[in-house]
Amino acid sequence: MALIVTATVFLMGTMAAFIINNDFGRLEVKTVAIPNDEYYISGVLYRPHVATEENPLPAVVLVHGISSAKESMSSIALELARRGFVALSIDVVGHGDSGGRLGATKDHSLGALAALRYVETLPYVDASSLGLVGHSLGAGAARAAAAAHRRVKATVLIAGGLGGMASDPLAYGVLNTTFPKNLLVAIGRQDVLFNLNQVTDEWLPTVFGVQEVSPGTLYGDFTSGTARKLVAPDTTHLLEPLDPTIVSETVVWMSSALKPGEASRIGQLEGGLTYPYRETMMLLSVFSLVGLTFPVSMLISPRKPLNKNSIEYGSLKDWKIMVIWGALSIVLLLPTFILGFRLPFPPVLFGSSIAWWLLIVAIAGVLIILFLMPRLGVRLRMRILVSESFTRRGASAAVSLFLMLYIIVYLIGLLLGVNLWIFVPIFRVLSIPARIILFLTFIPFFLVFFYVEGIYLHILRRGSGKNGFLQEAVEMGRTIGIKIAPYILVMGMQYIPMFLFEIKPLTSFLGFLIEFLPLITVLFIISTACSWWLHRVTSSIGTGTVFNALLFAWVSAGVFPFGALG
Repeated sequence: MALIVTATVFLMGTMAAFIINNDFGRLEVKTVAIPNDEYYISGVLYRPHVATEENPLPAVVLVHGISSAKESMSSIALELARRGFVALSIDVVGHGDSGGRLGATKDHSLGALAALRYVETLPYVDASSLGLVGHSLGAGAARAAAAAHRRVKATVLIAGGLGGMASDPLAYGVLNTTFPKNLLVAIGRQDVLFNLNQVTDEWLPTVFGVQEVSPGTLYGDFTSGTARKLVAPDTTHLLEPLDPTIVSETVVWMSSALKPGEASRIGQLEGGLTYPYRETMMLLSVFSLVGLTFPVSMLISPRKPLNKNSIEYGSLKDWKIMVIWGALSIVLLLPTFILGFRLPFPPVLFGSSIAWWLLIVAIAGVLIILFLMPRLGVRLRMRILVSESFTRRGASAAVSLFLMLYIIVYLIGLLLGVNLWIFVPIFRVLSIPARIILFLTFIPFFLVFFYVEGIYLHILRRGSGKNGFLQEAVEMGRTIGIKIAPYILVMGMQYIPMFLFEIKPLTSFLGFLIEFLPLITVLFIISTACSWWLHRVTSSIGTGTVFNALLFAWVSAGVFPFGALG
């Protein structure tokens, strides 16, 4: 029964997200591959069915930020397409399903120029009405594309492409009152990479042709291409492409610049925004997909009684485990991220840092078990624990569960053309050979980490010994709480002052590093729930270790970009 319910929820959530993403049949949404030098740029194209050769529509190319993907800009793409635009959201060079490597390409537009040239050849596109939208790294890429193309009539730069971030005038052009044409700048007030006062007082006045820029005020006019506006909603860098104000302002801006006759009607955003409902359904799909492993594991996982022979004596209270394991994770985050930049293996930006972070946390955790735990009254027989944790049947069950998820994602992509995402596609089919190799490279790092974490979360703790659905749900929740509490604390220390008092405790790189924590926390909720459940079923941490290592290797191989900045 649990399997039927979970599968039904997953299918309903996925189908609902698919239907909303196609605007209830009014849009054609398909993946395209665009030639760009020696590799292809992957994109998802939103075409209203009313766009025909006899009725060509304006087109907008959307470009995502660092370590993201085309799906992260699809919120804006969907709302544009619902209002009469052909919208193309791309994976930039080295990201997602696109080829190439960051830092090794001579294309400053990172594929955005190729995407512009592609859409203007489509018979149902009005090639005289083109727009660009870019976020963060993608904003600089959009600016470079606008400089090279010169016929783009409207540009939206979201938290990027300003100041010294794109300062090469030959590649990126010089921002002024006429370039780029009809410029909308969007920066979240809580964006740790920007000082809004510096933006309004130093960077934008010469671009807007005024002495001081006021957010929300329209400068210039669309007819001459000199329209300028800054919007600054109360959001963070990561969430800017999903912010309703930025999405709405972008749609209205493109309507005013590319469809002036319909701008007033579209300015009211008739029908409201539908992408939040799609995101909700997608979130439901992701969690219910992982939830399928729970009932299936009951059928295929080996069961054996809990063996306490690996524990010589003692156990730790939850708060001690949370302090020890959480402190290791937080304290080692920054130094290991820096190590990942200096030792780029696995060879993907940020991914190498994540791999070294988790591996070194695990090594430090083992050292604490060997040398500090005995002083706390706990001693483990590590050889016995290791030998009993991994069995051929347990490993086979973990691999089978992983393959089940991968096959489901493959079929969903094949039948519906949908990737499953939370901010970015965390579960994607690894269609590029380099990403398959990358997947295999990540596995050893994560095997070590999740094994040591399993010791802390499941072996060293004193179980409640209570049975029943409610008691077990509480126990799973406590385990998840132990895991994520340190991350919640760090995010609270950063975001509470930001949103309540407009004070940014950490900015620049450190602040940007914390931007990763929400997604990492979601993934850790998933992994901890899975490891707890598989330990409950098998009385061993080995099956959960293998499954989570495969799951995280899959996510990492699909999310992080090839190459390096600079």
